[in-house]
Amino acid sequence: MSKLLHRLRRAGRRAREILGSRWQGGHPCGACGFPGRPLPRQVLWPELVAQWELTPQWAAWMDDREGSRCARCGATRRGSQLAQAVVAEINRVTGMQARSLRAATADRCCRRVAIAEINSAANLHKYLSRCAGLRYSEYGSTDPSVPSEDLTRLSYADASFDIAITSDTMEHVPDVDAAFREVRRVLKPGAAYVFSIPVVWDRATRARAVLRNGELVHLLPPSHHGAAGDGRNDMLVFHEFGSDVVERCRATGFDVELLRSDDNPALVTFVARRPS
Repeated sequence: MSKLLHRLRRAGRRAREILGSRWQGGHPCGACGFPGRPLPRQVLWPELVAQWELTPQWAAWMDDREGSRCARCGATRRGSQLAQAVVAEINRVTGMQARSLRAATADRCCRRVAIAEINSAANLHKYLSRCAGLRYSEYGSTDPSVPSEDLTRLSYADASFDIAITSDTMEHVPDVDAAFREVRRVLKPGAAYVFSIPVVWDRATRARAVLRNGELVHLLPPSHHGAAGDGRNDMLVFHEFGSDVVERCRATGFDVELLRSDDNPALVTFVARRPS
């Protein structure tokens, strides 16, 4: 009986959240299309804020980027914006006019879109997994059904994909320039690499760690993403990106466009296109 009451209370709380979010209104979620105000939640922890030397305003913007989520599907504002950019690329390839990733991937036309999802794009994966042309990988995967891919040495053939997607992954890659070049290599001419990375736009990129002759060298105290206290090696931050990352991406042969939020400068999605 207690389990049933717990489930009923949880269902009631979720229903109130969805109704309250819908009543307040907002931009439709790029992932599921729900037109509600995102639900706020604080996710940054003091040690991470201190490591990144974020001002209170930047910490609040990053919290909104990572913590505020769609009341219906749970996508963060970052995920929703990333989905919006992916939908635009799917529409470009197929001629559809879908308004959410949920709608786009439910259409048969999406079957012919070749997509590389390199590490799970959080709440977007459940929609992307509907696509017959999806190649999904997780770095370091031990699951036989999910291959592991190294962004600096991808196994895919040249010009394989219409869209490549990563979600807050590049900051964990030691050689980000090699990774950009590899993603460009596997894209078809005119195709796009849609990705998110945390960027503090009022400063330059700084390296927190490097690999020297295969040895990990920390230039600053180790910083990890994920959850507080999560010290997994694959979550180690090598780069704290600043505004110069745009030119760094362009230098590897991409044409770069930015999808920005009107109210949060930390909320930016990159659309890096391989020239036709």
